[in-house]
Amino acid sequence: MKILNLIQCLNLGGMEQASYILMKETQGKVIDWQVQSVTPVGMGKDILSSLNIPIYDNPYKGKFGYKSHLSLKKKVNNFSGDIILVTGPTLTSCMSVKSHPCTKKVLSIHFCHKKGFLNLLKWKAFYQNFHNDYQAIIYHSPYILEEAIKIAPQIQHKFHLIENCIQRCSATTVSEKNISRQHLGIPADSFIIGNAGWLIERKRFDIFLEVCAQLSKHLSNDRKQLIFLIAGDGPLRGELEVLASSLNISEQVKWIGWQKDLSHFYQSLDLLLFNSDSDAFGRTVLEAMGYGVPVVASVVEGGTDAVLFHKNNGYLIQEHNIQQMTEYCLNLIYDNKTYEQFQIRSLDLIENRFTTEKFIQKYLDIFIQILKD
Repeated sequence: MKILNLIQCLNLGGMEQASYILMKETQGKVIDWQVQSVTPVGMGKDILSSLNIPIYDNPYKGKFGYKSHLSLKKKVNNFSGDIILVTGPTLTSCMSVKSHPCTKKVLSIHFCHKKGFLNLLKWKAFYQNFHNDYQAIIYHSPYILEEAIKIAPQIQHKFHLIENCIQRCSATTVSEKNISRQHLGIPADSFIIGNAGWLIERKRFDIFLEVCAQLSKHLSNDRKQLIFLIAGDGPLRGELEVLASSLNISEQVKWIGWQKDLSHFYQSLDLLLFNSDSDAFGRTVLEAMGYGVPVVASVVEGGTDAVLFHKNNGYLIQEHNIQQMTEYCLNLIYDNKTYEQFQIRSLDLIENRFTTEKFIQKYLDIFIQILKD
């Protein structure tokens, strides 16, 4: 089958990584992919080029991309195939496929609907205006699926849950950890706490740094050398560097930017500290767990609790309580028994529920079914 993936962007965020796995595992086997990015091509281009997938991008101008919409629509109309998969989504991508002659379309939603009366009205209008264009609508966490059912219960027969997968499910070995730390220029005997993602307001890297500063104070007389590792980039990088300086932890924070391959990042970690105001799933959390890295997280809104169970396989709270998270991190630094329990339970969960095989098969089942209907 031939499928166009009309995707929001080609960067290295969680949404894109999930999409790259889908295409990597099926390209040239059961699907011939073509990719149209709504925005200018990003660092994901090399991943798709290595798979021999045709890639097209588009400028993104004006609010919601309205100034570049006609250009995108024209490019989308050039596609001739079996299915259009709209990933993201964006308003301009949904408008672009509305009159496309391809009758089979699937919508893949990767982010929260967000709370509040105004957002509720926006999403009600979205589903009312666009649901007829799609034979199936996919959600990537139980949380956003439950949100959608409350907003548009009349079309829930189109809804499908496909939880994201990861391609690693084994604890990092001592050898892997040493190699990764050497690769990143980090002392082998350090205790490393990290996080990865967009350096944007919603991701709350300010909270990450605040907790790290408290840990640095608590362990100032300890022999452990603490390093705080941040993978990713974004518009708040400068502000966060200033904050790290004001907290007197600049020398302990290591910024490594976007990584096409995050294996060295995860393999170097002892602990993941994840903070977010809103996160549909928290792919960073899932990936860390797949490497056997225990997680301390604060997520105000989202579906992280579908994978991280408080005091069972990690620590998860719904408010950014600096003191509480500091205590949880200290527990894992000093309590080897709890640390190992969290490792084992996380790896068991991923092995039984979040495999690549299940992720791919659920997508294929939907594609095959809508082509039959």
